[in-house]
Amino acid sequence: MSILLFPSSTRAQEAPLECTPGINFAKLLDNVTIGYVDAKVRLGTLYAVCLPVPTTPSDSPYPYNPDDGEKLTTLIKRADGTVLTTYVWYAEHISGLWELSRYKVLGGDTAVKSLTAGDYLLEFTIAGKPFSRLPFTVTELPSDDPYQPPGTRYFLEGAWNSYANLFYQRNDPQSSFRFTVWLQDKQGKESKRSVPYTATIVRTGDGTVVAQDEGTLRLEPRWLKADLLFHPANGDKNAYTKAEEVLREDGGYSVRLSLDGKPYGTYPFTVKDHTIQMQGHQRREGTDPVDAITDYISGGRYRSWWITKTP
Repeated sequence: MSILLFPSSTRAQEAPLECTPGINFAKLLDNVTIGYVDAKVRLGTLYAVCLPVPTTPSDSPYPYNPDDGEKLTTLIKRADGTVLTTYVWYAEHISGLWELSRYKVLGGDTAVKSLTAGDYLLEFTIAGKPFSRLPFTVTELPSDDPYQPPGTRYFLEGAWNSYANLFYQRNDPQSSFRFTVWLQDKQGKESKRSVPYTATIVRTGDGTVVAQDEGTLRLEPRWLKADLLFHPANGDKNAYTKAEEVLREDGGYSVRLSLDGKPYGTYPFTVKDHTIQMQGHQRREGTDPVDAITDYISGGRYRSWWITKTP
């Protein structure tokens, strides 16, 4: 029996990341939504890292809050920079993270603008200075539900379409290899349907299928997260593929996902020195800090990897 040995750096991957203010990217994809009928952006609980402690003391248990002290805000802007809606957060520091749990809207809830088709920007600021942003697009479809009044249905497009995530617990090669993707059933009537899926990890150089998974996924006309765990190719369906099965051989790989029998997307990634290489805006080099993907697990000791779908 052979035992694959990894350098000690593989488990932690790198030294703890430099503490740069940002919003957890996965939570953005989970909790930024748009009203299917009213086209108003809704923000669920978000998590930030490395925010400065406000210099102006607050009487509130929330160091950042809408009522006094420095303001932590989210702006919705048109592509031309016009501010449409301003959300001012209550945020508290919990176990090394800043939890953005609720907010007030500048001008009151009635000031939340309904969006129309076009390009927008979600911008996070502290005391008026931007530190993170998420571009997105709103698209429309006419309602085709015969049991509802005629009208328009609204959808978000952007990072949800293009990014997926790879992760294994504690960055331990003996842990199961997980693939996370966000999926949306874009149609003009409210529905929930289950579709079969297949997912494979393929070694690009020789076409070898390293791991695979299949099952059913629920789709709705809004983005939902799907977590997939792989099984050995042509092996035990009750066993899970460990990360070491992917990391043992350097080279190019891809996750290939099909929905309802049709190809949905191919997500390439590279393994070098038994480590998955970062790509896109997760790479700090050459990326504007406000566009950088924040992935800050266990105080920066561990990471996951954001990979992009080929066009």
